[in-house]
Amino acid sequence: MNKYSSEDYFSVIAIKTGRKICDCADEQDALMMVSFDPANRTITRNQFLMGQVVDVEIPKQLPTSEVVPVQPRSPKKLKRYQNKLQESTLEKFSA
Repeated sequence: MNKYSSEDYFSVIAIKTGRKICDCADEQDALMMVSFDPANRTITRNQFLMGQVVDVEIPKQLPTSEVVPVQPRSPKKLKRYQNKLQESTLEKFSA
């Protein structure tokens, strides 16, 4: 049997529009927010139920033994890409 503990939190609501102004973890904070405009604000108590916690174990090693070697690029291909770069027209910085 799973038992969930609930955490109460408080929402400050605008009476005229029904829009939530803020959520507070402490009732005193919510009452303080209502005290700024008591004619137009109210609070509601809400319960937050935490969902089930699942432990996940990460394997220490990759689950495959098939390793595919990667061929490095040839220096000719790298040189071809480097030749396409333009020289900067900015002044060189010397400290």
